[in-house]
Amino acid sequence: MLEGGCQCGEVRYRVSGDPAHHALCHCRDCRASSGAPATAWMAFPAEKFNVIKGKAVSYNSSGAS
Repeated sequence: MLEGGCQCGEVRYRVSGDPAHHALCHCRDCRASSGAPATAWMAFPAEKFNVIKGKAVSYNSSGAS
């Protein structure tokens, strides 16, 4: 089980089980949003993801569909 959240602390989440996908990404969007040369991330099935504080929303920083 892992817990995480947004940088401001308003949203917290908990995931369980194994990720469906994981990556170390170095695309322009990931570099710009993280300020780092690469970003590590994981994707979990929706039923394994629970918001435990606040309300999660989507944000499309690149404008791509």
